[in-house]
Amino acid sequence: MATVTSPARSLPGTRYDHRFFPAMVVLLTASVATGFARTYFLAGVFQARLPGILIHIHGAVFTAWFVLLLVQSALAASGRIGLHRTLGITGIVIASAMVPLGVLATAEYIRRMAPTFPRVRIAAIMPLAEILSFAVLAAVAFLLRLRPDWHKRLILLATIALIGAALGRMDFLPYFDFRRNAALRLVWAYTYVFCLVLAAYDVWALRRIHRATLSGSGFLIAVHQVALLVNNTAPWLAFAGWLQSWNL
Repeated sequence: MATVTSPARSLPGTRYDHRFFPAMVVLLTASVATGFARTYFLAGVFQARLPGILIHIHGAVFTAWFVLLLVQSALAASGRIGLHRTLGITGIVIASAMVPLGVLATAEYIRRMAPTFPRVRIAAIMPLAEILSFAVLAAVAFLLRLRPDWHKRLILLATIALIGAALGRMDFLPYFDFRRNAALRLVWAYTYVFCLVLAAYDVWALRRIHRATLSGSGFLIAVHQVALLVNNTAPWLAFAGWLQSWNL
């Protein structure tokens, strides 16, 4: 009797997931480490000259996310799924803390920078758009944790949503003297490179772009585009002014 080979098994893809996804996590972590090297990681982390304790906590918790992601990707790649799922609870706790800390850090930034940076309320759309994208993508990823193909792609995209601040601090990237929304568009465009790499891997591995990649990347880009449309409107400026009034 002839052996029937499943089309999915004949594709090159899933057997390389254990290499691709950890490599992407390492690349994202290296990007964050590079972007914040001068002001945070190479400055001694808690010895770094940050504005206050809130920003120290913010930095520590966000760093913990990347450290946990490195561990989780290594566990998944080595087949230690039980421990991976157990540590997933820690991921939920860290992600849940990151969202309010991101909002508080943005409010502190607006209040601190307002005297010297008149457009800070407009610029504040960037961190809030990123933390919103992260929160939604991470939440859906946790809900779909029993569907590994969706879960790992959405977790990766949620992490990609966070790296705009790091990329914006990389002086060696070309920014072409862009200003205001054009500068935000360029920084976010750099983050889309990671989405394109994921999509390219899908095409190679699955002969199609996975629906998680399409929907997650589409959501991320949509949030960015809406943010750029509203960040100079009266309602947004009023909201940012309310954040500025927080006594942090």
